[in-house]
Amino acid sequence: MRVLVTGFGPFPGVTLNPSEAAVDALQRRADTGRMPGLQVGTAVLPVDFTTIPGQIAEIMRLVRPQLVLCTGVDMGAEAITVERVAINLLDARVPDIKGAQPVDQPVVPGAPDGLFATIPVKAVRRAIQQSGAPAELSLSAGTYGCNALMFAALHHAPPGTRVGFLHIPSLRVMGTATSATALAAAVQACVEHETDIDEVGGELA
Repeated sequence: MRVLVTGFGPFPGVTLNPSEAAVDALQRRADTGRMPGLQVGTAVLPVDFTTIPGQIAEIMRLVRPQLVLCTGVDMGAEAITVERVAINLLDARVPDIKGAQPVDQPVVPGAPDGLFATIPVKAVRRAIQQSGAPAELSLSAGTYGCNALMFAALHHAPPGTRVGFLHIPSLRVMGTATSATALAAAVQACVEHETDIDEVGGELA
């Protein structure tokens, strides 16, 4: 199976993005034969609102992955969050690396208002927990670069390509080795589960 895993580079307030470190560690794991049966490719995207949609579309066109697992950082999180839905909205709390700070703009003009992850989110949550890292389901990927990437990847994914997004906590909360192991577990869960597991994952408002 061809797998694409992405992370993000730095952005204002985050000089070292834990998702970049985790993705790099995952690639080293794959390169040393510790992810057998998988063709793993990784990419680190700049936090640039104007290029995110086009970049992920082009990377997917070149790699032709069957699974896309995007990652980013949530500096306030205490666990890896498995995102269930992305919305077609940019509303940036801080500027991107080019200084752009869009407010109430679409990620992809003319696209649907929202798109659901197509990976087995509950199986992924369980696999991450079993790998030794805390994990939760999330109903909001925010309105910054992470949500933009998740939405664009879902929108541009060809039929049959599954797409999901994981938010990784800060390095204060979770070390790179733990997050890379969790990413590997998440990938394996997607390989093993064509459909999701029957497990409660809802929330009370």
